[in-house]
Amino acid sequence: MRNALILTAVALSVSAQAQYGTFDKKAVEAAKSSTTIVARDAADPPFNRDMMSAVKANWKFTSSTDFSSIQDLATTPVDPAKTYLMKIRRTDAEKHDATFLALVQGWKMKKGEVLKVENNAVINVPPAQEIASIMIDAELMDKGGSAMLNVYLKNLQDYMKQVETGKITDKATADRLYASRNRLVKDMELWVAKDQLDKSLPDLSSIKETYTHEVKLMDYPQLMSAATQGTPNVTVADVVITGEYKTKWCFRRVFNASTGELMYARDEAALFDKKMGFIKEDFRILEQSR
Repeated sequence: MRNALILTAVALSVSAQAQYGTFDKKAVEAAKSSTTIVARDAADPPFNRDMMSAVKANWKFTSSTDFSSIQDLATTPVDPAKTYLMKIRRTDAEKHDATFLALVQGWKMKKGEVLKVENNAVINVPPAQEIASIMIDAELMDKGGSAMLNVYLKNLQDYMKQVETGKITDKATADRLYASRNRLVKDMELWVAKDQLDKSLPDLSSIKETYTHEVKLMDYPQLMSAATQGTPNVTVADVVITGEYKTKWCFRRVFNASTGELMYARDEAALFDKKMGFIKEDFRILEQSR
């Protein structure tokens, strides 16, 4: 299977915070006929419960699913005829690293080859085996954020649909598709949690100085409720912060709560705890989108 893109620069470009995978429609079509093995964490955190619920409610890409422990995958060769929904971790040459939820196509492993697992994420998946992936905050998954798995699973499937139908054929077409959705946010309610805002935006009025469309400042559990229920006509904000000190980076996204479509994506350095969430520029871009 041929894969045209893997994100090696985890935090160095705008592309990193978006959602990518293979650009090969034949790879997507082949994966649809597989059984998907869903990798649970080794212990029993909230991630496991909500992942199982999200898969049962929202995973339509393959008709057959099964569940396994991430540790079991580390001791048993993967099956080339199966796909694997798992957490993976990437680190680039500049020491930027992040965790992704990914759909991985199984492959014929070499003698002695095993999956290496650290903190419930596989760190050595061959890039060519990734079908689709989305960056996540692994720690937040176990601290009240695992309901976003419903949105992330829909998002992965939306990406694969765009590849299969030929709307995404490379990184440029993917970026254009995501940018074209910016304007649609203005036709929906934008829900943002208070702790997703940078300190430069202390309240709702500071947002409305720039963004004149429907926006609501919510408590985080309210966003999670929208993610779980797939609330129609609502977009939900999402923030992932990676790294420490000189490598700290802030990824800001907006998703359609109902469809999982990525509607907006932007990222930049968050050094000295600046730009640690949505900033005025994000709302300016959405306001001026056409």
